Amino acid sequence: MTHDRLNQSLLAREERQALSFLVERLPTFVTPNHLTAAGLFGAATTAGSLVAAHVSSWFLVPAIFGLVLNWFGDSLDGTLARHRKIERPRYGYFIDHSTDLIAQTLIIGGLGFSPYFTLISALLVLSMYLLMSSYTYLKVMVQGTHHLSYGGMGATEFRLLVAAWSLFAACIGPTLTQGRILDHAGLDVVIGSLWCLTFFAFIWIVRSDLNRIGDETRPADEAQEGAEEFSAVTG
Repeated sequence: MTHDRLNQSLLAREERQALSFLVERLPTFVTPNHLTAAGLFGAATTAGSLVAAHVSSWFLVPAIFGLVLNWFGDSLDGTLARHRKIERPRYGYFIDHSTDLIAQTLIIGGLGFSPYFTLISALLVLSMYLLMSSYTYLKVMVQGTHHLSYGGMGATEFRLLVAAWSLFAACIGPTLTQGRILDHAGLDVVIGSLWCLTFFAFIWIVRSDLNRIGDETRPADEAQEGAEEFSAVTG
């Protein structure tokens, strides 16, 4: 699927440099499908390790390793295909974003079942991720532009946030997730409030894009009629 990729995340430039360095040094037997599978395995490793952290916080080590592996596979599969000029646009787009949805669901779900988050908060985060993903795919179809980040936050920044939060929560202890605000889990109240703010921001984005698309696709005769009416009024 032909489209323009737009990445304005906080670490976009550094990530591009790292990917360029790595893709030129991958062995020839490594294929994009191998990398996609590695990324999915990394997500599953992170999910399982986060849940296992109920037994020992040392499971954070393989959890973070899984996030690194997920980044490595997910970020390099398309980069490798473009580098070797072996792209399969429709197949690549389908498998890449299908596995992205599975991988992020595993990671967020694992976080929700871990001792470092709550399931309700995780479901709120997951719902927002799926909402933004759906909107991203809509914009690819309508505008031919694939936005890889919103508000400076992309997949790489999200992985770093999951790792940082887990380490922070492990250091603080269970009080971080067990604190209460008005008989509700304090973390759920905070995440729920952020979810509401993000949802209203999403509505604003939709409205702005809708106006822009409407202006771009306005029929020429309608535009001419509007210009004539404006001239008549301004006289």
